[in-house]
Amino acid sequence: MLKVSFAMLGVSMFLIVVGAAAPAQADDSLLGARCRQADRSCDVWAGSQGHEPGEVYRQPTYTVPSASSSDDSAGCDIPGVGPVPCVDPELGWLAADSCYYRHAQNFTPPQFLTPEEIPGVPGSWYERKCVGISGSGAVVWRPDGVMGAVVPPSPEVVAQRAVSQLVLPSPVVKVSPGLDVVQMVGVPVWLWISGGWGPVSATAAVPGVSVTATARPVSVLWDFGAGGQVRCAGPGRAFRPGVDDPAAGSECSIAFARGSAGQPGGQFSLTVTVTWQVGWAGAGQTGEAAGLTSQTVASVAVGEAQGLVLSGARR
Repeated sequence: MLKVSFAMLGVSMFLIVVGAAAPAQADDSLLGARCRQADRSCDVWAGSQGHEPGEVYRQPTYTVPSASSSDDSAGCDIPGVGPVPCVDPELGWLAADSCYYRHAQNFTPPQFLTPEEIPGVPGSWYERKCVGISGSGAVVWRPDGVMGAVVPPSPEVVAQRAVSQLVLPSPVVKVSPGLDVVQMVGVPVWLWISGGWGPVSATAAVPGVSVTATARPVSVLWDFGAGGQVRCAGPGRAFRPGVDDPAAGSECSIAFARGSAGQPGGQFSLTVTVTWQVGWAGAGQTGEAAGLTSQTVASVAVGEAQGLVLSGARR
């Protein structure tokens, strides 16, 4: 931390620093200077946060309009400047230092900026622009405990909350012949999901940011354990008696190659897993989230047809 005192001469001030033992990392915030009118001099400090030693970064006090507010200009006033928007679509959210902040998306700090981070203190990088100060745009690090009251979570973070609120339906399993019927080796069994095949959405919101996550079913895995498995690109199609050929398969069907005798309970275990693709949209951004699954378990018995040959019988 470097501290320099200089006198105020007329209306112009010039600062010359020489003989510094180590380079100072200056923060261009207005909080980095304190002037005393009594002796017409100023103390200027530079450091990882641009604050005087021992100073704690002040808790922002400006409020942010609610997410449902249609007037983002309400509620904020800067002394000497006048009314300003609490939330600016281009600049972000206004803090008590008269600067706007927004999350620095996909920002990797260069090595010379890493000293701004405080070891052991959770924080993030923000784009900052101070009202009425030209050239004040910068990317700065701020503690999460401080900025949480100013800048809402990023859309990605809110999207995670929305995804966590998704309630996916359990697949309703249908087969033909039915699950209560002993299937026969080599005979196609039609498979389909009855209902619940469609998008599911959930919305999460914080003041200033609202994100909706939507999950869409994309495939179904029918896993019969030792009996085999089949993956279908859609929900499958219900068998129509009198219309569909029971000896033919569908786009989602299975023909067992062996019986289930010798399996626990004399049946193949069945696990039906629907895979969901998840995306989100909000705050002018879109993205993809990790896929989700929903499952239903059942069991199916499969028998083998036995041929009976009688002695002396003609073919």
